[in-house]
Amino acid sequence: MSMMCMRFARNRGETEEQPHDTRDGLYTTKISLAPGIRRGGASEGHSEGHSGGFDFMESYTDTEFSYQKHSTRTIIALIIAIVIVAAILGGVLFSMYVFNESSNIEASIPDSTGNVTLTPQQSLDKASDWLILQRDSNYGWTNTPQSLIGLRFGKPEWFLKDQTQSALSIKQMEIEIYEYIRQTEGQGGELEEDGVTFTDIPIPFGKLATYINARAATCQEPGGFDPYNMLKSVERDMKNYSGESDIDDNYYYFSLGLLALCNSNAKIPVELIEMMKSAQLPNGGYVHGLDATSMVVVALSCLSRGKKQKTDPEETIDNATNFIMRHLRDDGSFGSALNTANVVQALLANGMDPDSDIIDNALMSIVDKQKSDRSFGSTVTTAMILPALAKKSYIDIKRSIECEALPTQSDDGLIDVKITLASDIADANITELTFEVRVMAESNLYDVLHKLKDQHPDEIVEYKDYYGDWGHSIWSINNHEIVKTGTHQKFWVVQLEQDTVTSLSINDVVPSDGDRITLLYTSVTLQQQ
Repeated sequence: MSMMCMRFARNRGETEEQPHDTRDGLYTTKISLAPGIRRGGASEGHSEGHSGGFDFMESYTDTEFSYQKHSTRTIIALIIAIVIVAAILGGVLFSMYVFNESSNIEASIPDSTGNVTLTPQQSLDKASDWLILQRDSNYGWTNTPQSLIGLRFGKPEWFLKDQTQSALSIKQMEIEIYEYIRQTEGQGGELEEDGVTFTDIPIPFGKLATYINARAATCQEPGGFDPYNMLKSVERDMKNYSGESDIDDNYYYFSLGLLALCNSNAKIPVELIEMMKSAQLPNGGYVHGLDATSMVVVALSCLSRGKKQKTDPEETIDNATNFIMRHLRDDGSFGSALNTANVVQALLANGMDPDSDIIDNALMSIVDKQKSDRSFGSTVTTAMILPALAKKSYIDIKRSIECEALPTQSDDGLIDVKITLASDIADANITELTFEVRVMAESNLYDVLHKLKDQHPDEIVEYKDYYGDWGHSIWSINNHEIVKTGTHQKFWVVQLEQDTVTSLSINDVVPSDGDRITLLYTSVTLQQQ
């Protein structure tokens, strides 16, 4: 098509006075059209020089036409054009941004009814966030080590970006271990295994194994605290396991014991592997069914990927895996969400492709069972499901966890604080006594006093505190409580070094190793106004 060429008369050097129309400042300009463009017929009622439409379907002839234009409308049209161009450019840039960002976003999946279902990664993130929010006032959970293991897989950045919070939970786990040791002190006795002398910790090996795995997952020394040796205690208890199943000792927990040894790079006694192999049922499973069988596969896979063992567990693993696969359901699950999560761990540990259809379908079946608050019921169940959603298993505690940037607790993380009870009230009947209390470093006096009662129950038969405007204060020790009778008052004060009475609450007093703190039961008589 020929290009339209507008030629103004003044461009040809012809100064042609344009007639002005007095209507609203309109002016008329004559424009010539290039050859090939024919002016259409003028509409009825239009003045001479006004054109009708252009007919581009016919041949055109060279002619001229005039047009009218309002200066104000020209400016408005120009502004509108600029806005349109800017909008188009903005839309293009925004589309480029969205396209770029979308590569980093995992889209939710609509189900058959059109409802949006979370992806396994989204489910993992939300369940991990929920679990963190369930910590108690001591920064632990119903099962602190299990929760720490789950979060180490489900939200590893929590241990790096918010070290204060994660360190408090790790510290609480250490306190729980010491509390177990204190409660069983004197029950275990001194033992010797493979030339190593240690003091036994007589608690169920399943619980002890969970603590060991959690310590390995959070980069703590898994062995224990001299003279206690957690690894040797687990090994000894497993050797003495009768094979009977109860809530604390069964082949699920036996497997956790093997994993504790494996993840700690400890030597695995051959007899423990043989015990595991001989306990397998003819159908390939284990007592306690799918969960126990799945964890057996995880534990034996950890051993088979380590140093060459004198006893080969591969046949046991294959038979157990076949037993597991016979439980695959049409919806991709293997039973409950927890059943399925344990199976996913087993299959991954045994080398199944994390992106296989079996794994993907199993994970989506877990997501479908997630509750509206994004948990899977209890904190323990939620924590046990997190590794599977992360496409990991417990053997990855040793294999893939990076420890360099994690907060750590050393074996000397405990301090000793001396607490003295005294009174300057003649008839109080308080004999001055000094007690040594062992607590974690940076514990406040509130924690120390509760540990005082726990660690010296024969002498401290009663302790109470209360919460006031300034925090916690002592209310009563051994039934010597705050008394207010008229202008006479009896109460407890806290004296620091050099008998200095502090006005701080017991929450705000943080003793150091070796500090001596006196709790003085005293009295005062107020002057009447």
